[in-house]
Amino acid sequence: MAAMATGRPPFEDVQPTPPSQTTTYATLFNSNTINPKQSALINSKTIAKSIEIFHGEPTITFSMEERQDFMIEEGLHQAVVFKLSHGAPDLKVLGSILPKHLGTKGNCLIDILAPRQLLLRFDQYENYVLALSRTVNYLLYNGEEHQCRVFPWSIGYNPKEETSLVVVWISLPNLSPDLFAKKSLLSIASTVGKPIAIDKATQIKSRPSTTRVKVILDLMEKLPNRISL
Repeated sequence: MAAMATGRPPFEDVQPTPPSQTTTYATLFNSNTINPKQSALINSKTIAKSIEIFHGEPTITFSMEERQDFMIEEGLHQAVVFKLSHGAPDLKVLGSILPKHLGTKGNCLIDILAPRQLLLRFDQYENYVLALSRTVNYLLYNGEEHQCRVFPWSIGYNPKEETSLVVVWISLPNLSPDLFAKKSLLSIASTVGKPIAIDKATQIKSRPSTTRVKVILDLMEKLPNRISL
């Protein structure tokens, strides 16, 4: 199984499991008014974590499952980091040109994460995948090219450190045609990373010799040389 990064071929979104609540961060941000009664009701039902004292300091512990729930609540499960080179346009300018540059549509919240780093939260999964297809590229503004990188935001991300996450297409040659089923491909691809898209040729069954799945890899983790089916 060979991993290789290419351009941006058509793909099928690998939709994540939707959160149990229907209210999303996008609908909350898009609300023009806040209902005080609703706000008070939400607060009254929120149960705070217990506080423990360790070495004289108040300590609160959150499990990874809880942090993943927080991530979904804040719209960070479909968020990317947009890292810019020196001399790039300011946030106001980027807010108007980034959607066109990334080829995305729909709502996108853009915030400053750190100097020369923006946090982009998409309300549509397709736009999240499209943005990650532009891993390393150049942003053209006022006749000048500014190098930029796009990579997925993750829990524990530190703006001062280089991320170990990369987005690549992995190729699965000589796979039995019955294993081209979506569940099969996602299961196989998940042994090396998080699958986020399946290429168009696989969807329309025009290339039975091989299939490709786009995945998010963590280069700090040990990747298997082979898997058994």
